[in-house]
Formats: sequence, C-alpha cells, structure tokens
Amino acid sequence: MIMTHHSRRAVLGMLGAAPLAAGLLPGLATAHADTGLAGRIQAVTDRPEFAGSRWGMRFQVHGATKPIHVLNPQQRFEPASAVKLFIAGSAFDALGPSHRFRTTVHRTGPVVLGTLRGDLTLVAGGDLLLGPRVRRDGSLALPVPDHSYGTAGQPIAGDPLQQLRHLARQVARHGVRRVDGTVRVDTSLFRQGTEALPQGNLQLPVSPMMINDNIVDVVVRPGDRIGAPATLRVTPELGYVDIVNEVTTVATPSRRLAFSTSAGVVRLTGKVALGAAPLLCPYFVPDPAGFAEVAFTQALAEEGIDVTGNSVTTVDRRMVRLAEHVSLPLSEEVKVMLKLSSNVHTVYFPYLVGAIAGGDPDTPKATGQRLRRELVVRAGLDPDDPANGGYTPDYFVRFLEHMARQPYFTRYREGLPVMGRDGTLADVLPNSPAAGRVFAKTGTGGTSTGLYKAMAGYLCLPDGTLVVFAEFMEKPVSSPEEAFALEGRVGVAQGEIVTAVYESLVH
Repeated sequence: MIMTHHSRRAVLGMLGAAPLAAGLLPGLATAHADTGLAGRIQAVTDRPEFAGSRWGMRFQVHGATKPIHVLNPQQRFEPASAVKLFIAGSAFDALGPSHRFRTTVHRTGPVVLGTLRGDLTLVAGGDLLLGPRVRRDGSLALPVPDHSYGTAGQPIAGDPLQQLRHLARQVARHGVRRVDGTVRVDTSLFRQGTEALPQGNLQLPVSPMMINDNIVDVVVRPGDRIGAPATLRVTPELGYVDIVNEVTTVATPSRRLAFSTSAGVVRLTGKVALGAAPLLCPYFVPDPAGFAEVAFTQALAEEGIDVTGNSVTTVDRRMVRLAEHVSLPLSEEVKVMLKLSSNVHTVYFPYLVGAIAGGDPDTPKATGQRLRRELVVRAGLDPDDPANGGYTPDYFVRFLEHMARQPYFTRYREGLPVMGRDGTLADVLPNSPAAGRVFAKTGTGGTSTGLYKAMAGYLCLPDGTLVVFAEFMEKPVSSPEEAFALEGRVGVAQGEIVTAVYESLVH
C-alpha cells in the first residue's frame, strides 16, 4: 500500500552504524516535558485556519514507556506517503543497507576481428538510479519537486545515459566494433507488473530495468504570443517516442497538460500561459525494456559500435560478461523514495525485495509484501491492524521504535528528509533551533473534500537522546484550491510542534 486517496501532487493537480544513544536527558527519567508544552502545542492546533481539524500525535523518548506528549494517540489517521517508512524499513531489513544492484552486459558468440557474431544482452539488476541522479562525486541529485510529479521546471541535471555509456565503453575495450546480432534486454530478475500511481491514477509498468525513472522528460515553454504553439524540449532525445505538440499559448490556461495515445501516436495537449515559467511533463515509457534497448544502442553507437540488428545463429550461446555497473548501496537508493517521496520508486521496492531477498521472480510483489508483514510482526504490531488505511500515532511510534533498535538504524534515519535542510522538509522552518535535527517522512494527500498531513520520524537532541514521534492532521476542505492554500501551513505547524518539543527538552 502507498496511500488510499490522492497524493499531495494529485491535490495540486486538481487544481550499518549503531543507533544514537537512547539514554534520557537529566530530569527525563519518566519522559516528562515542561508543563508549558501542551499549551504551546494547543496554541498551534487551535489556530483559526485549522478550525474543524483533527490532530493526533505521540512524542516519546526512545526506550522510555511514558510519552512526552500525546494527543489522540489511538485514533486513526490517513498517513499518505508516511507509509513509505514501512516500505523502506522492509528493504533495509530484507536486503541490508549495503546491498548493491548490478547491471551487466553479456555477449553470445565469439568476437572475430572486432565483430561480435552474436547478440549483446543488457541484464537488468533492479538499479533504480540509472540516470542523472548520481553525481561524479557519488552524491545524489535530489531536486524538489521531483520530475516524476509534473510540477518541476527542468529535468534532473546531468546525463540520463551516463551509466549506459560507461557500459558501452567497457564493451568497446573488449575490442567489439560491430555487433552482427541485436541488443537485447534481459528482465528475468522478476516478471513485469503494473501499478497505479496516485497522480492521475496512471498505470505504470514495473520492470527490473529503469533508466531516468523510465521517464522521457518533456519541457514545455509558452510561445512568444497568444495563440502560438508552445515549444517542447525532449530528454533523453533517443527517437524512442515522437510527440505531437498540441499545446497552445493563452492568456489564462484552462486545460492541464496531458499525454494521450491513439493508434500509436502520442500527443501532448493543453494550454500554457504567455510568459509562464517552463513546466516539465513526464512521459512514462510503456515499455522499459524497449526504452533501454534504444538507449543502450545509442550509447554503443557513440562508442563506435555498430549494431546491425540481424538475426544471427551461432553455435556458442554461452553468456560471456563484458561489462558491469555496480550501484550505490541500498541506503542511497531509498533516498529518492524517502526524501523526494517518489511514488515511482515506491511501487518498485516490494518487487525488488520479493525478487532478490525472497528469491521469487514470478510473484515478487506478494513475496515482498509478506516480508514486510513479517517485519511489522517482529515490531510487535498486527500487520492487519490499519483499518481502511487508517493508522494510529501509537502504531507508527512503535514501528519507529523497533527500527531504532536495528543495526542499520543510522542509515535508515539518514535517508529521511531533514527539517530545514533537504527533501520534502527543506523549506520547513530552516531557522528553527530544531532544524537539521528532525529526520522525518512527510505525507500529504486528500480528496476534493478533505486534506490530511503527516510527519513521522525522529528528533535528535544535542546529547544524543532520540525522540520518536508521529503527528497527523485531517481537515475538511471545500475545494482542491483550499487544500492547496492550507497544506503548506499545516506542514509548518507540524514543524513548529516538533520545535516546541525540542525546546521543552533542551531548555
């Protein structure tokens, strides 16, 4: 499960190391905060703009039994993307934080005077970071908003084919200058599935092969006058898809940009405002293996390797490895899901866990979900307890407590957005005394009649004490526009509540 309603972006579209020390602060042996904390929190939740809302929360020192502060801790709330804490936890638990995914290239047939008399096979290993996110120094480019949501202005900076070019160079170093056969993509790691993304209920193919998040980035700029067609810039430009441009420039847009496919023709329709900033529209490729085949063939051509595409019969069908790319560790791979809240990456992880840790290429999602349930049981929780998608603050805190006792905890925590510093919390109270000390997964979503917000994770105090928390808010709204106007203020309010807890414990 990812969420049961529309995500935040859908609402807008309608419009390791050991854990930190768990010892208590002096005077916190029973986890008491100052008596003014409840009043400070109520002053936040009682603001006029939150009239009619319902709040729930639990703040607890790690290892303690008595909470610092609770409010409706056993009531159920919609957590939205905060459930990604469970999905990431399962990946850490089943695969380990140091697990690396390997993408390899193999030949069948001999190489004779620079000509491969057979095929080249690109074997998918489940690496979700093939593309421009990995910088030269090994760090990740994690711009907010993520390009998969359709609210970004530009593609991720960098070369979307960089790892494929690295593989192609390795093939060339083996003396291959011509391939008499074809380029094939082996996706046997697991059987491809289909998942619905919350934004627009898009049906997404889930494959072991992912390049640039299996997205063709289409940057739309308005024309120079009303009535003029918009201009499109496509990256990576592979000739994989030809997009018919039916976007026009108007004074006040009334139609959202959208792709449609009919008789094999892909059209981008809609209206953009004169003088508006560029907008990136993600085109999700319907055939990840075919996309990778086209991309790798181009990378080979740029290395001077010609692929004829002929059908070749060879006596020697052994797979001989020519090239390999090794991914960053899992602790980095999960950051796109956690820090950026990428729904694209989220739907992949149950498949990867089931196929790799569970050894199940045929029904990987079911096996991945089973392994996640087993983790929840070990945390002392009932995996069937969430009713109609609703979770209690107590449930979240108990799971996060379990994760804080695991040997990989520090890397799990570091994968979360950091308040005031990065990810979906980058803009929340950057000048707060708690900024840089709050590691938490956010969740935002709703329907045309309701908004809900979540923040759950860890507050790290200066002496190493760890506070585990979960806070939720739900509020009826009259329109998506009202939700849009309110959701940012709720996020700030949740940051203010964490800050109040921090100040109550260190002052």
